[in-house]
Amino acid sequence: MKTSFAILLALVLSVLTASQSLSAMSQQRGLQKYGYPVVLASVDFVPGQAQIVTVPDQVSPGTPPGYATFSIPAHAFTKPVTIRFLAAKNSDWDSKVSPKLKVIANFAYLITDKADRIIVKFNEPIMYTLKDPMITKHSVYWATTPTSPPKLINANKASKIKGMTLTHPTPVSKVGWIITTPKAELSMGSMSGSKM
Repeated sequence: MKTSFAILLALVLSVLTASQSLSAMSQQRGLQKYGYPVVLASVDFVPGQAQIVTVPDQVSPGTPPGYATFSIPAHAFTKPVTIRFLAAKNSDWDSKVSPKLKVIANFAYLITDKADRIIVKFNEPIMYTLKDPMITKHSVYWATTPTSPPKLINANKASKIKGMTLTHPTPVSKVGWIITTPKAELSMGSMSGSKM
């Protein structure tokens, strides 16, 4: 009898755990479900007011720090919206690129209006600027699709690289982005470790 009760209790607990996991997944929206679960920052945008948002890298000890800046034009949107800046651990994306590449940054947006509707297109692109010691002239900017598994599309044509800075316009929020650098170009000492 005790054994039957223990089995029943274990089944109930496993169902409850699975239900809680599904509930958490259902609360994720947009690209949070496709590789960018963490909200690094959130801002309320008012039309006519340009904004600059800087998100520092979440680095492991010994990893050189970098940071991303998002320059939001005054007329990027015609109505008030909330912009959430999403990310994941870079190591979560490493397995999705060539073994010869290292993911050095990743990000996506979740943008909603006052009615909580997701906005995917901008009137003017948000300018993304990444300053990171891991950037080289061979760093590449990729778009990632909202699919499982995500597909990677080389979107490097609009990238500009100068020294340790990469800039790229982002006109939509329906895809995410990652930046890679060839592992051969990274020094094995100070560049080791993982970042978000």
